[in-house]
Amino acid sequence: MVLRFIQQILLVALVLCRMLCSPAMLASELEGLTTEEKESVQQAKDAEQRLKLYLEIAEARLKEIVLHTRKLDRENSAKAVSGFRTAVSGADDCVAKEQSDGKAYRKLVTQLHKAMKKYNFVLLHALDKAAEDFRKYIQSAYEVSQRVQDSAEIQMARFR
Repeated sequence: MVLRFIQQILLVALVLCRMLCSPAMLASELEGLTTEEKESVQQAKDAEQRLKLYLEIAEARLKEIVLHTRKLDRENSAKAVSGFRTAVSGADDCVAKEQSDGKAYRKLVTQLHKAMKKYNFVLLHALDKAAEDFRKYIQSAYEVSQRVQDSAEIQMARFR
């Protein structure tokens, strides 16, 4: 019962924080994305479409992270990680803003959780194979993805 109360408080705090973000902050939140990606996300009609776009961007950046860290390319690894972190955080924000709609919200959280599990698996596998100097890039991407996965798991626990 105490755990559920704490989860609800954290959830309310998260929603309020995201609702108070200004449009200027929204533009800075999209750092690391291309102009086309930013426009696509901003023009998305609904949360489901925005989530799909964010997850597609994250998946593309994930592939770039793996590729560039294997090639030992610091600059492009850093860019890919920045884009990945932005896309994953955007996906999390997108889902958090839809909490009022029960059935649709459950579907979004489930999609987000499934994607994060997949990303984390790929990142952990890449971390094992990465050169020592390039592990920090993968670790940075993993940290945000794991945070979002944990958040989705907490939200999914409410459905049970």
